[in-house]
Amino acid sequence: MNMYLNYFKTEENVEGDYEPIGIIPSAEKHEIKMEYALGGISNQLFVSRYQLYLPDKKELEDELGRLLGDVSD
Repeated sequence: MNMYLNYFKTEENVEGDYEPIGIIPSAEKHEIKMEYALGGISNQLFVSRYQLYLPDKKELEDELGRLLGDVSD
């Protein structure tokens, strides 16, 4: 991934673009695998867990409400 990020930064980015980032999707967060995969890489790589299916509408609304606080005031 580091090669692709460096290529994109050099060949595709134009003035005003942000630095490219790498996203490694994974169904599970495995700390040791990520440590080895990302070791020595200076580009921004974000590792997180993703869900195969989106939560239902009610769960999304509840989570947004929790994150944003009560905006009904």
